[in-house]
Amino acid sequence: MPKEMMTKAALHKRLARSPSSELIELVLDVLGATPAKLQDLADGLSKEALTRPLGEGERSFKRDLTHLIYCAERGAIPIYYALTAEQPFMPRIHAERQWGKLLRYEAFDMPDLFTYFSFNRRALLNVLNGLTPRQWERAVRPEGKKRKESVYYTARGLCVHEYGHLEDLAKKLDAVIR
Repeated sequence: MPKEMMTKAALHKRLARSPSSELIELVLDVLGATPAKLQDLADGLSKEALTRPLGEGERSFKRDLTHLIYCAERGAIPIYYALTAEQPFMPRIHAERQWGKLLRYEAFDMPDLFTYFSFNRRALLNVLNGLTPRQWERAVRPEGKKRKESVYYTARGLCVHEYGHLEDLAKKLDAVIR
């Protein structure tokens, strides 16, 4: 996580510039800290509290975690395609409506979900930490779009998305459960 606390909006604005070694390091820091931050937020909560909606019309902590897993998987795949294929193409598959409906991670226990998310994150970081500046610029073309999206842009999007969820979960847990 960033050493100084910032909002999702501030992080998004800061990362909106062209990639630099400093911004790449920030993306890697946030992505690397997310699994532990999620675990910290869940520590001390009962199984019932983890599965109870965090407000009217809100997801539970467990549903938020599965949402983050689906999005992290869908976010990593274009990165892997961009780094392994020439002229890579990414079909449009919605992280929850299609990917989640197929995989149904909600059926798994929380410890397994935390382990799975953490392992997949370490695998992604293992790839990202070894990239050259040129590899950060490699890109994939998402279905339905004319422009390509770079590895940096995709990792940055994943970073900002997760940071926003962490920020939101912390506020909701403080207000509702704790």
